[in-house]
Amino acid sequence: MRRHDGLISLTHDHHHGLAQARRLRIAANGSDEERLRASETFIDFFRTEALAHFREEEEVVFPLAVDRPGAEAFLERVMIEHLRIHAIVARLEHELQSGKVSQETATDAAAALRSHIRFEETEVFPMIERVVPEDELEILAVRLGEGSERPDRRARTHAPE
Repeated sequence: MRRHDGLISLTHDHHHGLAQARRLRIAANGSDEERLRASETFIDFFRTEALAHFREEEEVVFPLAVDRPGAEAFLERVMIEHLRIHAIVARLEHELQSGKVSQETATDAAAALRSHIRFEETEVFPMIERVVPEDELEILAVRLGEGSERPDRRARTHAPE
């Protein structure tokens, strides 16, 4: 099923997040140096893109569904997952600063982000498309789409000039 236009920019973010998680997962099984480099890249992605993405979901998207029947359990889980990802990334950052990232931590960070994105794409976004009225979803297309002020999203959605 095609994603509603109001959620497409977030789905594009998710594709980028899955690519970052995949790189970290592969590096987790590599050398110490590969884990360090991939962890640094993952943390940079988290700070510059994922945090802004989480904020958009939490402040713009999820409030549209919060009082709708059947949405509460989905939203509780997604918010808890956001917190877990913050905690795992903090652990990854601590290990990176110490100069040694464990295979377990790198794998955990990659798996947590991948699992979270899959949950949002297969469960949360379809629920939002069901329970939020069309006119409110259309507003999301404007608020989160091409008009986004996020530099990372503009860089991915616009061709270089």
